[in-house]
Amino acid sequence: MLGYNSNHDAAKESEAKLREAYGVEVATVAGDTAKPETMAKLFDVVRERFDNKLTAFVHNAGLYVGVTTPSTEGQPNPMDPDFEKVWEYYQLVYPRAFKRGLNAALACEGLRHVVAISSPGCNATQPPQVSYEAPGQGKSAMEFLVRLHARALAPKGITVNCVIPGYTQTGAWQGVLANTPMTEEMLEGMMQASTPMQRWLQTSEIGNAVAFLCSDQAKAVTGVALPVDGGLHLVG
Repeated sequence: MLGYNSNHDAAKESEAKLREAYGVEVATVAGDTAKPETMAKLFDVVRERFDNKLTAFVHNAGLYVGVTTPSTEGQPNPMDPDFEKVWEYYQLVYPRAFKRGLNAALACEGLRHVVAISSPGCNATQPPQVSYEAPGQGKSAMEFLVRLHARALAPKGITVNCVIPGYTQTGAWQGVLANTPMTEEMLEGMMQASTPMQRWLQTSEIGNAVAFLCSDQAKAVTGVALPVDGGLHLVG
């Protein structure tokens, strides 16, 4: 079950790769994670096509409106002077959507693993990123929910964890280059200066960490915020 916002081509490509690599049935649902009806549609499909069976729920919504993606109706630009409107949107995308999805996942059969994808600086192990105020406050609240539910669901054998990626090579950086004064040379220099491994992470490396947390090998790991960042968390 794969949810996505609006990049239909990328969703189709991911669907095809999953089918080819694992020989599994794949369903996709488009929609803004901030909207309750999007999460409802996702779990309608789980009930109808997968007999309401779900092993893992991964909250992987990731966007910075106006920076990595254009601002659209219902998605406020972070530069909007009405900070309450901007903050509210990211509360909807991160802690509320996570909680909404978790509640729906708990109503499915067989849930064993829950993972949220956060960002650097959203907990006390790293300094906050000054330019990441709007989405950062939402992800910080989501990380609190991860720890809370890790404790609450541990007696049921359900693990709840968080992964914190570093500089990962995705198309989102093209949005950063297009919507900010930053150049490719500046971005490369920033990545190398703050990442001890001095290289870009690949999306497969983030996926491998999530797969581990959703496996029996990690059934005793819960309440963890795991940096997968080439050492970025060591720099501060």
